[in-house]
Amino acid sequence: MDALARLIATFFGAGKFPVAPATFASAIVAGILFALGPGPDPQAHGWPLIEAIIILALLPISIAAAHRAEKTLGHDASPIVIDEVVGQMIALWMVPRGWTWVLAGFLLFRLFDIWKPLGANEAQNAPGGFGIVADDVMAGIYACLVLQVALAWAPLGR
Repeated sequence: MDALARLIATFFGAGKFPVAPATFASAIVAGILFALGPGPDPQAHGWPLIEAIIILALLPISIAAAHRAEKTLGHDASPIVIDEVVGQMIALWMVPRGWTWVLAGFLLFRLFDIWKPLGANEAQNAPGGFGIVADDVMAGIYACLVLQVALAWAPLGR
């Protein structure tokens, strides 16, 4: 069970990338969402219902995997990147899948994940897997909100 938790927590080994594993994992997720394209309804921006279900399913899985993996890897150790996977998915939820929007979502998520504004730093200090995942969920929400405001102000960029 520990091996499965580490496999999930490291996003199938992406967390072992030698340089900036969190950024690498975020880039993988952004690339996958970009490659999936606009979805069946271009106005829906991706596959919103399916992505919401995946995000909601990943939340408890990521918390449990990160909690278990931290026992052998250390608290919020750099190989644990499942939190970035969830956060990046949240950041790009309901965002157009053009390369400029995906890149903006990727950069905003990384910015908020590193900066940790408005309670994200405090959330990271929560114990166990919840603390590992909570700050990235908050970073993803902040990035998504910024992108939604930008979309509202830039309708031609959709």
